[in-house]
Amino acid sequence: MCAKLADKHGNISISALLWFVLIVVTVYFGIKLIPPYFNYYMFKIEVEAEAGMAYLHHDQDVIKHIMEKVKLSELPIEEKDIILERRDSEIEIAVSYKIDINFLYKYNKTLFFDIKAVKPIKAKQ
Repeated sequence: MCAKLADKHGNISISALLWFVLIVVTVYFGIKLIPPYFNYYMFKIEVEAEAGMAYLHHDQDVIKHIMEKVKLSELPIEEKDIILERRDSEIEIAVSYKIDINFLYKYNKTLFFDIKAVKPIKAKQ
């Protein structure tokens, strides 16, 4: 049997109202939380790609390339937030940043993101 949305007088049922509120709240939180995580995963792919090609460039050039991608993505990352380390056989790039999200103009939540890309150094050909 299907649940009725309204009774014979046109009043909405409590269960339909609760489902509507649940859907609205879910959509609201999704709109607030999905974009930061989507940007994180997209930026993580960019950092991993830079780490894979970092053996071809100087450290400052790699950081400059990453900062160009930061500006395109409009992320709250400064140059000091990017750490690049070269070791004997690998290159590591670490980026940490945070994003503050405001819910209903009253509640704040800070999301912390850490990216760590480690790639082997390939011989130049």
